[in-house]
Amino acid sequence: MKILDRKLGEIARRVRESFYSSGFYEVFPASFIKSNDTEGFRFIHRNEVFVLEPDITLRLMEKQFPPDSSIFYVSQQSDRNLAESLKTGGEIIGGDSLGSTVKILKTIIKILDGLGLGNYSIDMGVSSIFDKYKSSSHWTDIKKALKSRDFQALNKIDSEDRSEIIKIMGTRTRNSGIEILDQILESVNDPRVIIDLGTVRQPDYYNGPVFEIYNSIGFIGGGGSYSIRGINACGFTMDLMAVYRMYTENMEAGK
Repeated sequence: MKILDRKLGEIARRVRESFYSSGFYEVFPASFIKSNDTEGFRFIHRNEVFVLEPDITLRLMEKQFPPDSSIFYVSQQSDRNLAESLKTGGEIIGGDSLGSTVKILKTIIKILDGLGLGNYSIDMGVSSIFDKYKSSSHWTDIKKALKSRDFQALNKIDSEDRSEIIKIMGTRTRNSGIEILDQILESVNDPRVIIDLGTVRQPDYYNGPVFEIYNSIGFIGGGGSYSIRGINACGFTMDLMAVYRMYTENMEAGK
């Protein structure tokens, strides 16, 4: 445990350095929020329902930040079974979706490259691409299959839109014809970032470009654009334990 804590501490220190050098400042999310419908471990206090350490972006939405704030955090997150994970992430409050997403993606690249973890990819899509299918009577099943990237489940859905959805879901390209995605890709200018139109993020508050980060061990994190009290925002979260496994794997490979 001491070795794990020491390595995590070193990773967190270097992550903070990358954020600070990119113009972000650190904030400390509340440990709980008042909510009746947020996913997580719920408890009742004085006849009010609270959720312990839920999705960190939801916790940050409870705070008031000045426009054009670039913030980051290193914080615990819990699920409904009180299984904890250590997360880091950044949010840009205010600004346009294009500029904010470009800065966020460049910051992610700076963090991972700064840790010597160059073997990763960032898949990028847009949240609205499947909106026209929401009126389908099969939307609940389609949505579930999209979020799990389950092509077999999609093939079993009896919908006239099935073939078109599968085609979109399987599209990976560097020229999508979707202006904002193509502009982001050009501005970031990194071959590890690619447009994957099947990229779908949870939860559902995203309303613009979205992205997910992967490497050989699997999913590392993700994020995208959303609105907070009518203000555009963009952010991401990464699992520091996944980053730790990448870091350890990289160190072992270098021996």
